[in-house]
Amino acid sequence: MRIAIAVGVALLLAGCSSDGSDGGASAGPTTVAATTTTAVPTFAVDGEHEVDPNFRQGLARSDDGWVFVTNQTLYRTDADFAKVEEQPDAIPAELAVQGYDHMGDGDVAAVDGLLWVPVERPDKDSGVQVTARFDPDTFDYVDSFEVAQHHNAFVTVDGDGVAYSADEFSDDTIVRYRVVDGTVEQLEPLRMSASIDRIQGGDVAGGALWLSTDDDHNGVYRVDLVTGEVTDVGSAGRVAGEGEGIDAEDGAPATLRVLVADEDFVPMWVVELRPQP
Repeated sequence: MRIAIAVGVALLLAGCSSDGSDGGASAGPTTVAATTTTAVPTFAVDGEHEVDPNFRQGLARSDDGWVFVTNQTLYRTDADFAKVEEQPDAIPAELAVQGYDHMGDGDVAAVDGLLWVPVERPDKDSGVQVTARFDPDTFDYVDSFEVAQHHNAFVTVDGDGVAYSADEFSDDTIVRYRVVDGTVEQLEPLRMSASIDRIQGGDVAGGALWLSTDDDHNGVYRVDLVTGEVTDVGSAGRVAGEGEGIDAEDGAPATLRVLVADEDFVPMWVVELRPQP
């Protein structure tokens, strides 16, 4: 989730897809190893961009631009975050009539090229929420499937088609599943080495799950997909505001981008974080 820092940074985001294993179907959590062999650097804010105040929930890289998500609307922007298209009332009618009214932090999955978006309803007691998939170019609705979760704040998909999310707003376990012919195949969950509070977004990159939060410091966390080791890698800043979704991107240096609401609710900011030497 100890080698020299220089090597750790080089390996940290070596690829967009994770090397996590589905582990097979199981009702219980994984056993977490006590130690880790990968050095994890601290990330610090290295820039921020003011964006449309409607971009409130999540963000995901899509080709040479971005997809932003708000409660019920999908937006596409260019590389500089300028809006080029929007799809209001993106939640399909068949889900809206069931009370689903809130979309969270999604992901454009390399494995199928689709935009995966978590969709919640106010009922957090039944243990059933929904994930929907859209064409990322047209925002046409493709399909949706129920997930056995009380909350569904984020979904991210690795290069093997394994989806990751969290059952609760604050949690010590990561939910994992595949979708095979429209049916959810539940995989063994990943027990984290620490509980993370107020999880808002997640993205898989370089063998790790990166989580953004609205905790006491808008913390950003790395979760090793093999061991479950949790590392607090820094803050998205603007602590009086609210952390939202996250995108993890390869590069030299590696970059994390977190969507953050200002203290006064608007404006919204895309905050860039990069590893420190």
